[in-house]
This record gives sequence, structure tokens and C-alpha cells, in this order.
Amino acid sequence: MKYSRSFVARSLFLLSVALLPVDASLAALDRFDPYVSAKILNDSNIFRVSGDFDNEKSETVKTLGVGLNSDLKLSRQHLLLDVEVERVKYDSLGDLDHTRVDGRGTWAWEVGNLWSGNLGYGYNRELASFNQRISTDKDMRATHTGFFSAGYQIHPDWRMIGKLDYTDASYQEQDFLDRDRTAGTLEVQYANTRNTYVGVRVIYGKNGLRNTNIAGVSIDNDYDEKEISGIFRWQGSAKSTLEANLGYTDLKYNDLDDRDYQGTTGRLTYFWSLTGKTKIDISVWRETSSLYDEITTYVLQKGASIRPVWSVTPKINISGEIIYTNDDFKGRNDIAAALGGQRRDDDTWQYRIGASWDPRRYLQVSVNYSREDRDSSIDAIDYDNDRVEAKVRLTY
Repeated sequence: MKYSRSFVARSLFLLSVALLPVDASLAALDRFDPYVSAKILNDSNIFRVSGDFDNEKSETVKTLGVGLNSDLKLSRQHLLLDVEVERVKYDSLGDLDHTRVDGRGTWAWEVGNLWSGNLGYGYNRELASFNQRISTDKDMRATHTGFFSAGYQIHPDWRMIGKLDYTDASYQEQDFLDRDRTAGTLEVQYANTRNTYVGVRVIYGKNGLRNTNIAGVSIDNDYDEKEISGIFRWQGSAKSTLEANLGYTDLKYNDLDDRDYQGTTGRLTYFWSLTGKTKIDISVWRETSSLYDEITTYVLQKGASIRPVWSVTPKINISGEIIYTNDDFKGRNDIAAALGGQRRDDDTWQYRIGASWDPRRYLQVSVNYSREDRDSSIDAIDYDNDRVEAKVRLTY
């Protein structure tokens, strides 16, 4: 009998949990939070249609959900389970109605005082967004993830971390976007001050995608990725922390090396607590991205974001964010230009402001307004949309 990789990943996780060498009398349920939620959303441009076509579709979406967040402590081990199931219904676009599932199980393990890590499996099933496609058909995406990490304290000041990750994504309709990724990471950190460290990270990954036919020729879309970067975290005070990684990324395709990328990538984030009630996070980055697995190649994304949070009272928070990204579709541009097509380069602005209120320990209420505006070098895929959302969550 042939077993899928996702089946094997789930089986290994469950077997590892079953074999935990822990006396049942030491078990303690640190957290068990089942909840129900209800949400209503109005989206002014549900299909992300360009204003040039004058056929934007506004839609109201209603969602009912149930979920669970739990933490079972077994001696020094933790078994974490986070699951959410939502039924999503559209007012006038019933064909898009669907059930969203998001779950993740993690064994946070420790062996002695020197070894620790995580072993787990995740599953997500959701409606693929309309950000990168013209079709208005319903397309469900299922993603399986398996992960393992192990950290070893070599010396009081030195720590080594190894990781293995596997991801498999499949689409119900756009099967040309199906892919799998296997990646390994090795990281060495030096820290002689609490919450401050420097280190080196090396990542090697293999990405498998379906072949593409161009002018009757089958093109292999598989590629390897390599990244080496320096990492840094500095907590200057109780109110400020700086995190950074800067390195070199190499993406190499099996076919059509015009798609390859070699260059500098990195991210810098500053966490700043202005007062006891006000915080702000500021980030800038230059990274390669597959845009949530919604394109067959990659973009070189340069961006910046600001995310402030203000705790008006212990029960009321106001938050916001401004995000700017420039997506250079380097993985397709040279080939598209050679075939007489247009090069693609997108500038996107995203804005959000929201408020949350916790009138009771078990009750959470939130409202959010967001706007997104994409300006592309290909006019037909420009769009803007406004979203207003209200949500209530009741935890038992």
C-alpha cells in the first residue's frame, strides 16, 4: 500500500506522542480553551477587479466558527493543540460558500537541560484568494505541513539549532500551482547577555512544482534554494528590541536559468514600547516570496511596515498598520519580455485600523477597517478594495 507524505508525517507525530516516557500522574492541563465565534465582513471588491473594467463586486460574508486552544503538560513536555473550523457563507455568491479548517499539533519537547525542540503537524484548508487570478471560480487550497526542530546548548554562551520542514500545497482547480517543499536549517547562536544574541543561519530547500508548457515545450519548474545569513537580536532596554537578519539568497531552477536569482536579502524589525500603554513595531525587508504559494515562480519583495498598538484601558486596545510592498516578478519578467509580454512590477499599499474590547474574561469583541491599493505595471490587474469587519468570540 502506498502512503502519502502527509499521512506519514501525521503518523510519526502521533507515534512520538504515544511513546512519551512520562508518568501519567505528572500530566497537567495547563490550558483548555474551547471557543465559538461569529464574524461579518463587507468587502467592496471581492474579486480584486481592476477599476478599468467597472465591474467591481461588493459582497457581505458571514462566518460562524468553533475552535480549541490547549496545552497538556507532561512533566517537562508540552502537547499543544490549536484547531479552528469555520463555516463561511456569502450573501449573493453562494457558489463560494465553504468550510475553512486550520489545525496544528505540536510536541514541545525537552530532554535534560541541554536539548529541546518541537515536533508537529499542521493542516489548513481555505479558499484561495483572488489577489493573483482573474477567475472568479471557487478554488480550495489544502496545505499539509510537518516540522521538527532540535536545539542543543553546546556551551552556556553557545547554542546550535537544526530544523526540518515539509510543506505540501494542492489546489482544487488551479492544480498548476500545486507544490511541495522540503527544507533544512542549521543555526548557531552566541549569547552572553539575556535576550541578546548574534549568529549564522544556513537554509537549503528543494521545491517541486508542476511542469509548464511554453510553445509546446515542457518546462521543469522545480528549483533549489540556498540562503546564508547573519542573525542578530539586541534588547537595548526593557522598552526596545532590535532583530535583524542579512544574507545572500540563491534560487536555481532546473530549466530556464533566466529565472534564477542570486542576491542580498534580509529583514530588520524594531520593537519599541513608547509607554506602558503604547507600542510600535517597525520593519523593513528585502526578500524573495511565492506570495502565499499563489504564483508559480517568485517575486523579489521590498517592503516596510509600521504597526502601533495603544492600550486605552486594560480592556480596550486600538491598533493599526501601514504596509508598503514592491513586488518585482523577477521569476517571470525576462521570459515574458522575450515572448513579447509585459514585465510586471506591483506597488501595494495596505492600511488597517481596529479596536478590540474584552468586557469579560471570556468575551472578546473587535472591529476593523482595512484598505488595499495595488498599482501594477500591467494596468488590467490594478485594484483597490475596502473591508469592514466585526467579530465576537466567546471562550468557555
